[in-house]
Amino acid sequence: MKSPTLDRQAAATFFAGALLIAISFLTNCGHGALLHLSTLSLDEQIGVSLHIAALAALFGDAELATRLRDRTRNKVARARQREIRRLIAAIRFQLADTPTSRLQLNETLALLLEELRPANASSPESG
Repeated sequence: MKSPTLDRQAAATFFAGALLIAISFLTNCGHGALLHLSTLSLDEQIGVSLHIAALAALFGDAELATRLRDRTRNKVARARQREIRRLIAAIRFQLADTPTSRLQLNETLALLLEELRPANASSPESG
């Protein structure tokens, strides 16, 4: 399993949420609460723990959103590749009768297939 990384949108969401949690923490508990956690009353200790739990949940949500966006991008790219392959097959079938057209078409198709290879190399199925 690869380490969790956040895309730009998730990082911005996490930063904004962390800022809100920090504001809530500092207005409710104060900046010295983390340094003297054991001397705080039980309800204040629970408040610190809840703020930390909210931060962890926020990170998990942002990471999940990143993975869903990546999965959607990969699905769109695979659909595009399937469409290109379908068009290639249709063109090959339509122009199979003339040798000159077939030669030019095969050269063009070879270029298109070369363009598809880097996308296939980075897909999760190829690893």
